[in-house]
Amino acid sequence: MSEEARFAEYIDTFNNRNYEKLVTFYSPEIRLVNGTGRELAGRDAIVDFYKKVNAVASRKIAICSSMSDGETLAAELKSTFTAMANAPDFPSGPMAKGDRLFINSFVFYEITGGVYVKIRAAIFERRWMRADDEEQ
Repeated sequence: MSEEARFAEYIDTFNNRNYEKLVTFYSPEIRLVNGTGRELAGRDAIVDFYKKVNAVASRKIAICSSMSDGETLAAELKSTFTAMANAPDFPSGPMAKGDRLFINSFVFYEITGGVYVKIRAAIFERRWMRADDEEQ
């Protein structure tokens, strides 16, 4: 399986919130720096963080493009977060129920032994749509 195909499987696993399978893509010592600059170390820290995010917001990731040389995978991703409840402490900024956040990001995944050991993300574009904006 190509790294790009494996990455598509990883994103599908992420979108479906299959946390037991998700950790199989990560090295136990993985380090992630997300688009807000927050650093997470270890599988459990990453999964715990995204469980909290997913408790208040639905997140779907779409792959715009990806390429890999076998050691690094670079991807452009589009994420949509939809708040399912008020989330005043949401990592990207406060969200009210029904608000949507669209993020276009560039992400680099370092690969060793078939697992991700380091993930670094940078946000290219961020756009908010407040729930009450849709009614106008």
